[in-house]
Amino acid sequence: MSIKIIGGNRHDKFITHYIIDWCVDHFNLDIGIDINISLELGIYTDRHYGTCIDNDDGGYDITVCTNQSLRDFVATIVHEMVHVKQYVTGKWKGTGEREANRLQYKLADRIWKENVI
Repeated sequence: MSIKIIGGNRHDKFITHYIIDWCVDHFNLDIGIDINISLELGIYTDRHYGTCIDNDDGGYDITVCTNQSLRDFVATIVHEMVHVKQYVTGKWKGTGEREANRLQYKLADRIWKENVI
């Protein structure tokens, strides 16, 4: 698995890497996948603070807004990793947002309880 993180500060990158690793393990994702994360300062519209797309190289490109509380930042990364899981497994209903919204804070809180970050 390759994780490439650009943008953000050292602390943001550190947290992001641990969350991505945790999600890959939690969702039993193939360790051969490539994940590119862009950490950007700014506020997204329509209450979206992240995006996830599958790229032409067979990997996934995630963008996450860093201008949010730490809990929201973690939940946003988890939310986008739920989308990665959906792409990898090919299993989701509609846009996949319902599942991602349902799991983002539940799993973010679990990450805290497990002292991942």
